[in-house]
Amino acid sequence: MHSETSALGVKKSFFDIKSVAIIGASESEWKIGNTLIKNLANFDWEKFGVNPKWGEFEGIKFYESVKALPIVVDIAVIVIPAKFVIASLLEIAEKGIKRVIIISAWFKEVWDIESENEIKSIAKKYDISILWPNCLGYIDVYNNLNLSFWSKSVKAWNVAMISQSGAMAVAFTDWANMHEVGFSKIISMWNKCDVWENELLEELENDEKTKVIAIYLESIELGSEFLKIASRISKKKPIILVKSWMSNRWMQAASSHTWALAWEAEIFKTAFKQAWIHYTSKLEDFLLWSKTFANSCLKNIPEELIIITNAGWPWVMITDHAEEFWVKLAEFTTEEKEILKEGLPDASSVSNPIDIIWDATSERYYKILENIKKLSKKRAILVMLTPQVITDSDKIAEVIVEFKKNNPDFYVMASFMWDASLWKSREILNDKDVLDFNYPQKAMLAFSRILEQKRWEVNPNPLSGAIEKKSLIRDLGFIKNILSSEKKLAWAESIEKIMEELDLPFVKNYLVKSEEEAMKIFEKIWAKKLLARISSEDIPHKTDVWGVVFDIKNNQEAELAYKTILENIEKNAPKANVEGIIYSVFLEQTNDLREIFVWFKRDATFWNVLIVWMWWIYVNVYEDVSRRILPVSKDEIKKMFIELKGFPILKWYRWTKSVDFDKIVIIINKIADLFESIEEIKEIDINPLFSNSEENYLVDLKIYL
Repeated sequence: MHSETSALGVKKSFFDIKSVAIIGASESEWKIGNTLIKNLANFDWEKFGVNPKWGEFEGIKFYESVKALPIVVDIAVIVIPAKFVIASLLEIAEKGIKRVIIISAWFKEVWDIESENEIKSIAKKYDISILWPNCLGYIDVYNNLNLSFWSKSVKAWNVAMISQSGAMAVAFTDWANMHEVGFSKIISMWNKCDVWENELLEELENDEKTKVIAIYLESIELGSEFLKIASRISKKKPIILVKSWMSNRWMQAASSHTWALAWEAEIFKTAFKQAWIHYTSKLEDFLLWSKTFANSCLKNIPEELIIITNAGWPWVMITDHAEEFWVKLAEFTTEEKEILKEGLPDASSVSNPIDIIWDATSERYYKILENIKKLSKKRAILVMLTPQVITDSDKIAEVIVEFKKNNPDFYVMASFMWDASLWKSREILNDKDVLDFNYPQKAMLAFSRILEQKRWEVNPNPLSGAIEKKSLIRDLGFIKNILSSEKKLAWAESIEKIMEELDLPFVKNYLVKSEEEAMKIFEKIWAKKLLARISSEDIPHKTDVWGVVFDIKNNQEAELAYKTILENIEKNAPKANVEGIIYSVFLEQTNDLREIFVWFKRDATFWNVLIVWMWWIYVNVYEDVSRRILPVSKDEIKKMFIELKGFPILKWYRWTKSVDFDKIVIIINKIADLFESIEEIKEIDINPLFSNSEENYLVDLKIYL
C-alpha cells in the first residue's frame, strides 16, 4: 500500500480520514451513490459529492468534477460505471488525492484485465492507495465513517474485520448484530488489486481501537511477507482466520516424488500454525472466537478451569471435551473440598466438574460461586446450565453477571444449553459481556484458544532468531557458479562439490562411463558391497525406471549392474540424457542405522517449505510428516522430529542409541541456508540421510533448478 507522508515525515494511516468525496453521489433513491451519502450522515468531518449535474443531498454539496472540489480530500470513493473509472482516477491523481476506494465492478471479474492493469499503472505512477475493485467498501465504526453500501448500524467494539468477500462481510456483520458483537473497522478487499491483507494488517497492528483481527481470505499471494507480519502482530493481538479453497487437492506435478506430501491445504495450515494464527474452517468458530478474544483479558486468565453443572450427562461431555482440547481441570485439596461443600446438598459432588444437582436454583448457583471465592487459588470458571422445570435461568444469569461485576479478577464463562427457552437469559449475559456458549464443546474450544494465545504472547517468537541468523555459506558465489551451467537437475559431480563446500558428510560417488571402468570400480572403492544407480538430469526417480542395483559384491557384478541399468533405461526412459552410472558404498540397513528424508520446496504462496519424515512406510502408510515454512530456527527443526509418530525410533528403541539430533539439525540448517540463498533452486531432496548415534551420511542429495 502506498502511504502518504507529510512534510514532517510522519506516515499517515490509511484509516486516518477526516474528509471524503463520493464520486458518483446521487439524490436518487436505490442508487449506491445515494446510499453512500446517507451513510455519511453521522460523520462529523468534511464530506462532498461529485456529480456532473451538481445538486445537494442531506446537506452535502455536489460538485461537477473532482477538480472543482474546494479541498484535497483524504479519500475518494468511486461509484460510477466501470467505463468512466479510469478518467475519474486521472482527475483524482491530478487533484493530489492519495487514497481511493473503487466500489465500481466489471473489471478482472469479467475479463477486463486491460482496464484493471491501467488502473494499477496510474496508482503506481501517482502513489495512490486503492481499495478495489468490486468491493463492499470500508467502515470505521468509531468515527461514524461508513464508506460502503452496507447501511445497517454496527456496534462499536474492538474487533477489526478484513474480508476478501463483501458478501461474507455482510454475513459476519449480521451475525455480530444478532449476538451483540461489534467492530472497530470493517474492510472489504475483493480482487485485491492494490491494497492487500499485508498492508491492512500493518495498519491494524497499531490501531488503538482494535484488540482482535478477524480475517476471511480466499487467496494469499505474498505468503512469506504475510507470515512475518502475522507472526509479529499475533503476539500482541489475536488473529483469527477463515480461508476458503482449502480442500486437499493435489498440487501441480513437481519434479520430486515427494510432491504428494505438499498438499496445499497442509502447507497453509502449517504456515498459520507457525504464525500463531487461529485458523478454522468453520464460520461459527470464526465468529465465536472473535467474540471470545474481544471479551477476554488474557492477563487475568488462569490455566486451570472449574466447571459448575446441574446435570450429569453434561458433566461427562465437558470432561471429554477438556481432554480433547488439552484444558487442565482444577484439582481440589481436601480443605478446598470442605469449603466448596458448604451450603450444598449432600448429594452434590465437589470434584471437578462440580455437580450441584438438577434441582439447583439461582440460590445454589450463588452459593457455589461464593464458595469458590473463598479458595486461596484462583481458577477460571465455566458455569453450565440445563433448564429443568424449577430452574430460574434468568435469575441464574443475573447471579453470574453480578458475580463478574463484583469480582473482576475472576474469569467467568457460561454454557446455557440450549437456545429455545433461554433467549432472555442469553440477553442478560450478553448485555454484560459474559461469554455464553450454547454447547459445552464450544466453550472448551474457545477457552483452549485463549490459553494458546496467552502462551504465545509470553513466549519468544520462533521466527525471530531464524530471520536474523547469519549465512552459513562461506562462498555463495562459488556454489552459484557451479549451478549456473546446470539445467533441470544438478549432476552428481556438482552436488559433491557443493557438499564439500558446505562441509556436509556424504557418501562419495564415482561416475562410471564404460563397462571397462565398471570392471575396475572395486579398486577405487574399498568396500564390501557397492550400490549402482543411473545419473541423468531427466530421471529424478531412479527406482521408477529400474535404474538402481543394490548389494554388488565383486567386479563381475559391478559390470553386470552397469549393463542392466542401461538396458532398463533404454526400455523405460529411452529419451533420457544419461551421464553415466554412479557407484558408491552400499550402506546396509541395520537396527542402528535409521533413514531420514528431508525435502525443501518452493511453494507458490509461502515460498520456502521444509518437510521431514522417515522411512517410506511411515509416510506412505501413516502419513507421518512434519512441515515448516522457512526460515526456521534450530530449535524448530528439532521440534519437527519430535512431532513425528516415529520419533521414538529415532530417539531410542530396543538395543539402539538415539541418533545425534544436534548433528542432523546442523546438516538441515546448512542446506536450508543454501535453499533460501539461491532462488534459482526449486527443490532440494535428501533421499535419504542415514543416521546413527555417531555419524550421518548423505546418500543421495538432489538439487532441482
